[in-house]
Amino acid sequence: MTELAARALTSALESALSAEHVYTNPATCAAFAVQGITPGCVVAPGSLEELAVVMQAASERAAAVVPWGGGTQQHIGNPPARIDLLVQTGRLDRVLIHEPDDLTISVEAGMTIGALREYLRPYGQMLPIDPPLPDRATIGGLIATATDGARRLGYGTLRNVLIGITVVEASGRISRGGGMVVKNVSGFDMMKLYLGSFGTLAIIASANFKLLPIPRASATLVCTFAERGPAFAAIEALQLTQLTPTAAEYLNASALRELGLMGGCGLALRTEGLSAAVERHVADMAALATRNGASAVERLTGAQDTALWSSIADLPQTAALAADEALLKLSALPVEVERTIAQIEALAATGGCAATIDARALSGVIYARLRPCDADSLRTIVAQLPGTQWIATTLPGVSHWGVPLSAIELMRRIKSEFDPLGMLNQGRYVERI
Repeated sequence: MTELAARALTSALESALSAEHVYTNPATCAAFAVQGITPGCVVAPGSLEELAVVMQAASERAAAVVPWGGGTQQHIGNPPARIDLLVQTGRLDRVLIHEPDDLTISVEAGMTIGALREYLRPYGQMLPIDPPLPDRATIGGLIATATDGARRLGYGTLRNVLIGITVVEASGRISRGGGMVVKNVSGFDMMKLYLGSFGTLAIIASANFKLLPIPRASATLVCTFAERGPAFAAIEALQLTQLTPTAAEYLNASALRELGLMGGCGLALRTEGLSAAVERHVADMAALATRNGASAVERLTGAQDTALWSSIADLPQTAALAADEALLKLSALPVEVERTIAQIEALAATGGCAATIDARALSGVIYARLRPCDADSLRTIVAQLPGTQWIATTLPGVSHWGVPLSAIELMRRIKSEFDPLGMLNQGRYVERI
């Protein structure tokens, strides 16, 4: 964007919004740099209408736009080609509609998951999503990156609780999908298109969710093992029972150390529900772990339980990455998780890296933090891990995505329909979409 066009954009934004929410100061803009790329201008709209005006002004000048929620996941994806305008959604942080009796809620995209939890707690309700850094992670950012949490085993992912969405398209047009009812089957399910779109199709303004009651009781078992084999034998045995834990996390030795625990590896098993059901799960899962070679089984409740899962949630955070660090997200069939973890650890050792691994053992999602590593070793490792979804790293010259998708041409066509000027998150997604 030319200097003249940039000044015209800033002037248009200051006319449409209060000047105090339009920033061009270099120091302020540098605080919103994405992988070393500093935006020319930062704007913080305070309403859906203001967001629409912002995008219309950007569209008229073909500005390259990057959405920013809490800034916790900006290392995921390729560096943007350029950033003429960064749209910060933090002022869009209100609860729009809450129907406690219907267990539904509509919230603006800039609200953090931590603030939403605090709002819902007095109602005895929850949105069962456990992302890293909840006091910074925003609703819009979590949807855009399809972030999961440890309790996806029991409650599903955002896809399972998202019932409606409002977005502002690149042109400034406001678009809606879904609604405020749980069973909504009219028309195409367009809202799911934005889930995991990494800000390339539109800017999410608000979202509607179905809620769940906060369980009456919960408890966690931390089971430690000397080796990986017995731990996965316990996981396999658990899968063959009628038990329904809401989380079953595999943690390798490095991950245990991050949590202040000792052992060759471990399982963190969470159960929630009625008190009697929780007690039955605790007893049965403890016996199962012991039969399969657990060296220690510890029960956690209350503050200890909460603290452990908060720390587990933060294990795959991408907001603070060292210069020699990379975080990989991989997917595998649940039956392949053990083999994939063994492969990751072997490749990391060959490349001179240590691997910190946290896996949703019964869901097939693996997070692997590699450190120290350089670009060459990282490329070598990823080339042999076909299940890699994305890579978050500050290492230069590294593709941030795994194996190219077979549907890449379809993705390009969708992108061209929603964003014909290529304004939104230029080059961030797979194959530089």
